[in-house]
Amino acid sequence: MKNTRKKYAVLAVLMAASMLASGCGKDGGNAEETSISVNVIGGDSADAGESMETAVVTDANGEAVTGFDGNVLTEVVTEPGAAETAPTETLSEEDILAAMTTTEQAEKPSVNVSQNAGVRYAYETLTDREKELYDMIYQGVCDLRYKICAEDAYTLEEWVKVYGLVYNQEPELFYMGSKIKVGKLFYLTKDSETINQMQKDIDAVADKLVTEANGKSSTFEKLKVFHDFLVLNSSFELIEGDDFDYNASIYNAFGSGEPQGNIQCAGYAKAMQYLCDKAGISCMVVTGETAEGQTHAWNVVDVDGVWYNLDATWDDPLLSTPNYAQLRYNYFLVPDKFMHDITHFHVSQKKMSNGDYVTYFEPPACTETAENYFVKSGIVYSDFDAAEAAIKAEIESAAKDGSRTAQIMVASKELYDQIYANRLEYNKFAKTFDGVKGVNDECSEVMLLLEFDVIYN
Repeated sequence: MKNTRKKYAVLAVLMAASMLASGCGKDGGNAEETSISVNVIGGDSADAGESMETAVVTDANGEAVTGFDGNVLTEVVTEPGAAETAPTETLSEEDILAAMTTTEQAEKPSVNVSQNAGVRYAYETLTDREKELYDMIYQGVCDLRYKICAEDAYTLEEWVKVYGLVYNQEPELFYMGSKIKVGKLFYLTKDSETINQMQKDIDAVADKLVTEANGKSSTFEKLKVFHDFLVLNSSFELIEGDDFDYNASIYNAFGSGEPQGNIQCAGYAKAMQYLCDKAGISCMVVTGETAEGQTHAWNVVDVDGVWYNLDATWDDPLLSTPNYAQLRYNYFLVPDKFMHDITHFHVSQKKMSNGDYVTYFEPPACTETAENYFVKSGIVYSDFDAAEAAIKAEIESAAKDGSRTAQIMVASKELYDQIYANRLEYNKFAKTFDGVKGVNDECSEVMLLLEFDVIYN
């Protein structure tokens, strides 16, 4: 009887601790709420002993809710009052007693907190209530928690905005899942040993890049080191369905062990921000859509007190083998006027399932061109003869070294039109070189960029 009372006392203590741990922030839990275990990447599910029913997650308007990957979310609903546990973490009586007799704590991931000297730009745009939620989500992911608050503590719009900001602006949380459900946290993995090893693999590459960059004399040159690595050592890979994996994270950019890390645009952008954080360069991830309505991500970076856009994804020539001759700098430090509502739409917004958009934050305006690659490199031409000679020299150089890209920038729309009108002549010129079939037109009127893709037989 004495031993039985001891066991019941232990169970009571653990139940009380569980109730406290499931609360929202510092205010404690909600004993009235229904427990829902969401079927997410990583295998979280309801207890095997419960009768389960799968349903589509809906918002207050009855609309289906989607994750950052665009997939409709489903949930496994348990009976009201059921305790939330991981599927393999139901404790036996012996396990509970053993847990009470040891002081050893489970290892948590060694989260590499941002090394940027300032506070996140996006974070500073939030209200106090939103900052509190941001902090709770961030700390909850660091602690590998499943849940941080009741499902009615925040609106879906508030949760989408703040969860999305943490997901996009904190690249060190590479194991954080993309799915959305108010109050719930999702993961690509919850194994702390795996996470810590992945972190070591990431920093083994990232730290070398930062060391190389720190040897450069300007922010422009540092960013070029980061840009060139990502363009030449990554391959864009769009993954559909639930197999989102790590291609939207810094892990596939740095730590996967593959010479060509398969990443999506979010992977490029988060990797750039992670490197900038380590190098002390203010940087943020900005999301939006392409002209085709596909989600997209890029960076806004601070170059010596002036903000510029940088899109490494769209500078990647998508080649199967890295080749330094294939580097492009079309979107290396460009102003908003080159991109916004031209190639990049719904800037810093997330489309909801009902068609409405949630705005994450207002990025700083990018208005200057002084640090633009072409301007900085002195390859912007202001007269016809010099521009024509330059583009022909670019085509010849590409044809002789087997490269694909020939490009220059001009100083006026009038000059752009003059050079562009002669594009058929440049196609004939390209054919004079052995093995060259001609050139494709990749020019950008908005950027005043004359770019020809050399095609080989």
